[in-house]
Amino acid sequence: MTPPFPSGRPLFSLREDALVRADRDRLTVRSRWGPVHVADDSPLVREALHRMSLGPVSLEHIPVLSAELDRWRADGSCGPQWSRLKRTLDQLGGCVIPSLGLHNGAGPILSLVAVTADAWFDWPDIADTEAVHLARGAAITDPGGGLVLGAPGARYAVHLHRPPATGIAKLLGAGENTVVGLAERLRVDRAVVADVVAYLASADLVLRGRDRAADHG
Repeated sequence: MTPPFPSGRPLFSLREDALVRADRDRLTVRSRWGPVHVADDSPLVREALHRMSLGPVSLEHIPVLSAELDRWRADGSCGPQWSRLKRTLDQLGGCVIPSLGLHNGAGPILSLVAVTADAWFDWPDIADTEAVHLARGAAITDPGGGLVLGAPGARYAVHLHRPPATGIAKLLGAGENTVVGLAERLRVDRAVVADVVAYLASADLVLRGRDRAADHG
């Protein structure tokens, strides 16, 4: 079962074209889709957006979030500060780039770049033995600068920076599979595979087997 929190390192950043304007009594993020007047201009949100403007970062290093993160990893309960920040990330929609890293000090293995302004990142609950498959029309392309997985109607295009994300996406492109099957085939830790599959599912690029009829309807 997909854990309540990624086993890897969830990273967040803002789009390259996103500009944060932090006035004393107003916080605004402007991007290709226009300005977003952030409803919560608390110190927590201001600090998070400042860090995210510098590139993919782990927000757990913000002190007020650290203790809540430990509890989240332990039992899946989301504390008030994480919930507060999540509301802002949801409001910013496509301005936010969720990425996934490993605990090896390297950069992200994949990043979700929105193709619609109202994109949002959620965390689906997928069993390790549940059949999953790529969405209809999903394909890996190389537009220059790296591999990208996309599909018509998907909220995000997923930039596949390096293994094991690239291998998982390619195997899913070959047909229906499971987290267990992908992990055994690639000899990758099952929890890492579950993370990657969950990120792809959040991007609308991986569907459960039971969703096949709707995908082809």
